[in-house]
Parts: sequence; C-alpha cells; structure tokens
Amino acid sequence: MQPTLRKTLALALFSSALAFTASAQNLEPLERLTGDHSISEEGKENRIFVLDAVFNHLSDSRVHVFDGETGKFLGMIPTSYNGHMEISNDGKKIYTMATYYERVTRGERTDTVEIWDGDTLTFEKEIILPNYRVQALNYKGIFRQTPDGKFILAQNATPASSVAVVDLEKEEHVAELTATAGCWSIVVIPNKPHSFATVCGDGTLLTIDLDDEGQIAQQSRSDTFFSPKDDPVYIEPAFLGDTAYFVSFYGNVRPADLSGDEAEILPSWSLLNDEDRAEGWAPGGYNLTGVHEGNKRFYVLMHADAEEGTHKNPADEIWVFDLESQERVARVPGMHLLSISIDEPGNRLLGLDGGNVHIFDISEDEPKHIRTIENAGEAALHVEPFPNVKG
Repeated sequence: MQPTLRKTLALALFSSALAFTASAQNLEPLERLTGDHSISEEGKENRIFVLDAVFNHLSDSRVHVFDGETGKFLGMIPTSYNGHMEISNDGKKIYTMATYYERVTRGERTDTVEIWDGDTLTFEKEIILPNYRVQALNYKGIFRQTPDGKFILAQNATPASSVAVVDLEKEEHVAELTATAGCWSIVVIPNKPHSFATVCGDGTLLTIDLDDEGQIAQQSRSDTFFSPKDDPVYIEPAFLGDTAYFVSFYGNVRPADLSGDEAEILPSWSLLNDEDRAEGWAPGGYNLTGVHEGNKRFYVLMHADAEEGTHKNPADEIWVFDLESQERVARVPGMHLLSISIDEPGNRLLGLDGGNVHIFDISEDEPKHIRTIENAGEAALHVEPFPNVKG
C-alpha cells in the first residue's frame, strides 16, 4: 500500500473512531454556531456591552456583547492593546480606542479610534490618532462621545495631560486641547451639544465648550470644590440633568451644576452617618456610581473597614440614596462589584465584579438581583447597557 494511501486511510479511521465515541457518549455541542447571533430590532435594548481588559494578556482586550435577558453571547469586537469603548448615542455604532504595536508587544505604535457597526459587529473605519492616548484602566471618563454625536474625546498623557478631539463627521483627528494640562478625565455634559468638564489637580473643575471645528470656543474654571490632599474625588460623576454628583474617597458627595457658562459648586453632603463612620464605610471601585433619572435614585458601591489605599476595593454593599432628601433608602449586598451602569428604560442596574455581570431590578427602592451572566470577562471593569435612545 502506498504511504499516501495509508495516511489517508489512517486519518479516515481516526475520524470514524472519534465520531463513534462522540455518538456513543451522546456528546452534543452546548451551542451550534449558525453564524447568526443577531437579535430582533425589538430586542436591541436588552444588549449589554462588557469591555474586558484581560490583564494577563493586555494586548488582546475586547468588547463582549450579550443579550441581557437570556445571557446569550452575541459577539465580540477586538480592541487590541488596552482598548476603550463608547456606544454611539443612537446605538448604531460602537467606537473603540485601541493601540497597535508592529510586533504586537513592541515596534512602531499606532493609536486609533475605530468605528464598528452596532448590529453586525463588523469593522467600518479607523481614524488615526497621534500616539498620545492614555494607557489607563477602563474608567468611563477616558473616552467619551459628545451629546450631539459630533465628536469623540480621548484622554491623552505624555505624561502631560491633554484631550484629543476626533470629528466623527469628517472622520479625522482635529485638535489636541492642551488647555486641560493638570486636569484629568472627560465629563461630558448631558444637555450641552459639545461641552465637557475635567477634574483638575487643584480641586477645581475646568469646563470647555467646543465650536463646530472642535476648537475651544469658551472655557471657565470653577471654585475649589474638593481637597486633593485630604479628600480626593473619583473622576467620573453620575448625572441628574446637568448636575454632576462626584463622590470622594471618604464618602462625601460633591455636586456641581454644569448647566451654565460656569460650573456652580453646590453644597456637599455625606453618604455616612456616625455609625457608618465608626464601621469604616467608604466608597470603592472603578465606575462606582450611577443615577436613575426617573426616580432620582443615586447608587454607590461601598465597602467597610476602609483605610488608606482601599478606594478601589470591591463592594460589600450597594447603597441607594434619594437625591432630593439626600437620605439613604436602601442597602443590599454588593456581590464584590467593581463597576456599575444604570439602564434607565429597563429599570436595571448592571454590576460587574471583574468576571461576571450581575443584573438588578431597580424599579423599587431596594435593588433586586434577578440574574447573573457568568464568565462575561476575565478582567473587566466597564459594562454598558444599550443607550437610552430618546425621540
């Protein structure tokens, strides 16, 4: 028998043996991949987006997309080295910020903003950035779209801080805003077309209005509203209207009204009572606050026995506050959450513990855990619902 024929016969017998063994044990695949993981138009609002940094192989970060009702995995978008994501305001596009190296872990660097189709998860366009974009963990205040959808804003660090402006209509990088030097984060203002604020190292807020070309039309500096030394704030606030609610490392709420030409600093208040302070409660996590605008509830991840350096600890509890009375109305087990997002129309809180997405019904004051999507990521810190598309 010829060697080629013997090899062909051996492979055929091996394949037959595998098929027989699988049949004998009735081994069926958990899911047959049909090539169609799409969901109906009516079901789009249930989609959940998880940005996974995969720390142990950071050059392979990705966005995982799930059906929040069934937990079904719908697809994935690669985001290369230490990617960031933003879902377009209408939900039709997914924007990612990625870094590529010519030899994966070394070589010439290229920074990009990429545009992906939100329905098919297919690549559409890349926009080249100057190689200044920050290599940071997945805080929401690093990569943001303006409310009018015209610009994407990206935090830069060289290590001097600046903000990159990408015009999505022109599909090009149009500005580097060095006026934000000494400040960090991009806090987009919900009801202003293309304005944002940023938290500055002297305890103030810098507010910037952009013109239609992405250049600075106006800027203003607020009064001091926190002490960077004694009680620093987390960089990304939760919003009710155009009022931003920052929380500090030691449990103080620092509101700022950003609706006017200049930020108006509002009276601060504490999340803690005397008993809470005695037990050492403090906020903790990464994207750790959220607001449900309909019921004016403010959600904060909290942990006990806090001390210097525990400001990123996972949650022992989720605390819920009424923003009008500033009173706590509920506290529930925190399930070791590190980040949360609020799905306003779905009355859901999405919580991420690094690997699993825990979904809560927040139609009542006390959040009710309703399901968990297990193994949603390896080292994930950013979870987003489908955007609240208005009008």
